[in-house]
Amino acid sequence: MTAPTFDTQASVTKLRSAGIDEPAANSIVEVVSDATSPLVTRDMLTTELSGLRADMYRALWIQGAGIVAVVGGIVGIAEVIG
Repeated sequence: MTAPTFDTQASVTKLRSAGIDEPAANSIVEVVSDATSPLVTRDMLTTELSGLRADMYRALWIQGAGIVAVVGGIVGIAEVIG
C-alpha cells in the first residue's frame, strides 16, 4: 500500500497554463503537497481497521468468558450456601 501520489510537475504546468507565474505555481503546489501528505488511502484505513476489529472481537470473547466464569462462581457459591 502506497500513499496517494500528487503529480507536482503536472500541477505546476496546469497552473502555469492558467496564467500563474512559476514561483507562485511552485509555492501553491508545495502547499497542497504539504497539506495532503498526512492523508491515507482507503486501503490503508481498511487494513488498520481490520486489525482493530480483530482486537475488539478477541476482547469481547475474553469478557464473555469472564462473565460466564463469574456467574458460574456465584451459582456455585449459592448452591453451597443454600
